[in-house]
Amino acid sequence: MKMFITVVTASVLLSSVALAEMPSVNQDRMEAQKEVQNSFKTMKTDELLEKRGTMTNQQEREQLHNELMTRQQTMTNDQKEKFMNKPENRTPKMKNQGSGQGMMQGQHNGMGSGMGGGRGR
Repeated sequence: MKMFITVVTASVLLSSVALAEMPSVNQDRMEAQKEVQNSFKTMKTDELLEKRGTMTNQQEREQLHNELMTRQQTMTNDQKEKFMNKPENRTPKMKNQGSGQGMMQGQHNGMGSGMGGGRGR
C-alpha cells in the first residue's frame, strides 16, 4: 500500500511540474508570434510583398497574409497586382503549394471508354 501511495504521489508531483512549465512554453510562443507580427507592421508594403513565398512556417505565412490584407486598401495598383499573383521568389519548399496541382501521378488502368461495357485490369 505504501508503494502505491508513493507512486501516486510521484505522479501527481510530476504532472504538476509539467503543467507549471506549460504556460511558460505557451507564453514564449505567443511572444514570438507578437514579435513577428510587429516586425511585419513596421515593414514597408513592398518589403512584405518580397517576403511572400519565402516563409516556410505556416503561422508566419498567415501573419504576413493578414498584414497584407489590412494594407490592401492603401496599395498601389502595382502592389495589388503583385499581391494577387503568385510570388516570383518562392522557396523550393513552397513552389508546389498553392499551384492547384498535386504531386502524385497515378496509373490510369480502368474502365473502357464509350457506351459499351469496357473492362479494365
